[in-house]
Amino acid sequence: MNTALLGWLFVCFALVAGGIAQAEPPQQPPVTTCNEKTLLCIGVRSDARPFSYRSSLPGEKASDAARGPLERAGYTGYMVRICDAALAEMILDAKPGEFTFNDIGIYDIDQASDSEASKDTSTAAGKDATTNNVTFPINDTRFLNLGVKFDILCDPATITNERRNGFMVSAPLFLTGISYITRKGEDPPDKICSSPEKPLIGLVGGTTAQKEGINALLVAHELPKFDEALIDYLRGDPSKPDPKPLCGQNTESRIKSYPGYTAAAQAFCHDDFHYFVGDLEIITENVKTIPGCAYDNGSRTYTNDRYAIFAKAMTTSDKVDTARQLLVARFFEFLSQKVVFNPSILDKAFSDTFQGATPSHKLEVFYWSVRGERE
Repeated sequence: MNTALLGWLFVCFALVAGGIAQAEPPQQPPVTTCNEKTLLCIGVRSDARPFSYRSSLPGEKASDAARGPLERAGYTGYMVRICDAALAEMILDAKPGEFTFNDIGIYDIDQASDSEASKDTSTAAGKDATTNNVTFPINDTRFLNLGVKFDILCDPATITNERRNGFMVSAPLFLTGISYITRKGEDPPDKICSSPEKPLIGLVGGTTAQKEGINALLVAHELPKFDEALIDYLRGDPSKPDPKPLCGQNTESRIKSYPGYTAAAQAFCHDDFHYFVGDLEIITENVKTIPGCAYDNGSRTYTNDRYAIFAKAMTTSDKVDTARQLLVARFFEFLSQKVVFNPSILDKAFSDTFQGATPSHKLEVFYWSVRGERE
């Protein structure tokens, strides 16, 4: 190969490399944790797959919202993608220097709960008296801290009457429901007491599965053999030992709660309990991450739970922060545009999160009601 040809190839390579380098988006500084200088603080979860979690797998973060601040900090999931899309638009729409990545902070709800529990396991997080496992009522603490430690909750939070009081609530963003799964080859209900050491149900403490989910199974008469046991559970204190053992004396709790979905999924796959109860997409997606863990059921939901984004601007020294309130309102403005306009961020968030999956008929009808026919 002559010298002229080598020189020509070198020039071509340099031009291509330069074009690629120019096509790459400029690197932004990483998002920091919330502090006194943070203009807007976002509450996220690191263990609520597939809606809000932290992941190091590159394929899980491919999205149009990849330029958003939450993804830059390593968070992903359906709700995170939706929040990132709105936050990215806020930054692009702002005047130079008015609102940047550096003005957004992140509050990891799961990490904060772990930290508090490690300091004192006798606090409100409490202990499960029957399993000696620490349980974290994340469902309670995240709303107690909304407006105190963060402004916006980007999490699979179900809309309930109680949660409408005192908070801004977005339009519904996802429709799911309580379901249950069993290990493939699980003994039928009439043989469950052949393994009396195993709790009947495993779930994540502090979620809607703990009360609403169990009650939904009762209403559907899904586990008729255990109706009486489940009624006793709902009437009692979940943190106390069962007054009536499920299969006679010396048996474990009917319901065993876990601190998070990863721990619950691992226990389920180790065959530590019979039925895994929770929001359908959450329990199935967490189980799918564990190699060789086959399961049955999970095709029907027993409730209609609508997820939304909740917000409440934090106060500083008992004073209303008007600038912060305006930012929260601005966030909801962009969120609304992204959701109801066609194409909707809901479709993109679903396809990026549940790669290769098709929305259920119920979810597709829900999407249609939000954004109309897909373009």
